[in-house]
Amino acid sequence: MVRGGRKFRRREFIRTTLGAIVSGLCVVALISTPTSQRHRQVVTDNVATLSNSATTLGFADSRIYFYDDAKVADTVQRWVADNIRTVRIGIPWSGVESVKGRMDWSRSDRVVNAAGAADISVIASILSPPWWATAFGAMPPNGRPASTEAYGLFAAKVAERYRGKIAAYEIWNEPNGFTGYSPKPDPAGYVKLMKAAYPRIKAADPGVIVVGGVLGSGSSWGQLTINPVTFLSQMYAHGAAPFFDALSYHPYSWSMKFSAGMQQPGTPVDQLVRMRKIMLEQGDGAKKIWVTEYGLPTTRVSESTQAAYISDMISTWRELPYAGPLMLYTTRDINSHSWNDEERFGIYRSNWAPKLAQKVVQSPPGTTEVFRRFSVHTDPSLGEVLSPVYAVTSKVWAQMRTEGTLWETAPGSFLVSPTPVADLARSQKGAPTSAFANGYQDFAGSQRFRIWYSPQTGAHWGNAEFVKKWVPELGLATSSQRWVNGATRVDFQRGVMTWRPFIGVKVYLSQ
Repeated sequence: MVRGGRKFRRREFIRTTLGAIVSGLCVVALISTPTSQRHRQVVTDNVATLSNSATTLGFADSRIYFYDDAKVADTVQRWVADNIRTVRIGIPWSGVESVKGRMDWSRSDRVVNAAGAADISVIASILSPPWWATAFGAMPPNGRPASTEAYGLFAAKVAERYRGKIAAYEIWNEPNGFTGYSPKPDPAGYVKLMKAAYPRIKAADPGVIVVGGVLGSGSSWGQLTINPVTFLSQMYAHGAAPFFDALSYHPYSWSMKFSAGMQQPGTPVDQLVRMRKIMLEQGDGAKKIWVTEYGLPTTRVSESTQAAYISDMISTWRELPYAGPLMLYTTRDINSHSWNDEERFGIYRSNWAPKLAQKVVQSPPGTTEVFRRFSVHTDPSLGEVLSPVYAVTSKVWAQMRTEGTLWETAPGSFLVSPTPVADLARSQKGAPTSAFANGYQDFAGSQRFRIWYSPQTGAHWGNAEFVKKWVPELGLATSSQRWVNGATRVDFQRGVMTWRPFIGVKVYLSQ
């Protein structure tokens, strides 16, 4: 399953398989390594500060955990050259404690030390229980833990060891898919992990940020995946709110740019907006949403497309006031000659030759001119910004806010629609041609239409034929146009309008 827009990608399964192999190798290495060498203390004194801001750009690099000293140093050198000051790594429980009670911190120490020495802040995902701590029937190393308490205790050990050295911790990775949380996603079970880990991490390192969710974009598919909007809603239903400081999201798509999805349900940006609405409804508006993985494999797209999509993601992400750090997956290809998606997400080829995206990362784009025109409109009656600015047509732009949508119909010329009107207009692929007044607003798209709206009647639409014959005596529409008994019909507060072939529109006022 490849997530080329709304499906979960195969990358997680591949990572799971590789992780299982590495986990086994860790066991062998641990048994053969003297105990005195396994408890090497962290020696980094340079603590880098993580900025909880949309301008924080970094790499998600899950492979660096398995690198030797030379490869780690080489990778960190590239980060510094690319002006990267934050990275996201994994600390797999299976790598640290492959054998119960015997801890090997050498690999995570190596990465944390190197990043700290370069003044690079670290986000660490705590995941992958060892075989002895995995629930029966789950697939290591990304199977759910047999004991949430044991996971919480391990998370506490990580936080104690890296107090002041790691800036943020993610609780797990993509638990809304079976490849991230086998044998199947379980919001209630995931919240138990959060409840076990959050207070222990905070007790060990009160200043650290604990990130929850870590949700992958995609659609629900049987018992194998749950779309992130539904998963987040169920997280809140099971009491997650006090147990995370920020939400993490992975908006992968290589079928369209991130900014281009507002008019299509189920795209990563559409899911982002709906998740933000849930957070606001739950009183969690102060928490930001982080993107801790985003990227495209150059098996699926050209290097120029990879660069263009990453540039769009960086620029668009900076438009959102609730956006936190953005981590790109990943630094370097595993094998640039492979046709395996997992092996070619890097912005460098495997021989360290830069791809076109490297220049984008080194000199990231700012926000667009059209966004800057929108940003001066701060009318509090429109509420908080929900969406980036997006193209409705080649000439019309829009931005969704909590209480209404702002439309730019010509440079510097703006109209406003109440949220229910804008939502219906989006579903009809329409752009406004008039202001909302007297309970209605006119739109143009593939056809001209009108939307009537009040809080009492709701938002309903009718095409241009109904608009021509509508009279104020009818009141507002109480239904959208639909086919009933051989006629297209719209119901109103004080009457009905119908259209029939060869007859046209008839108006029937109530007595």
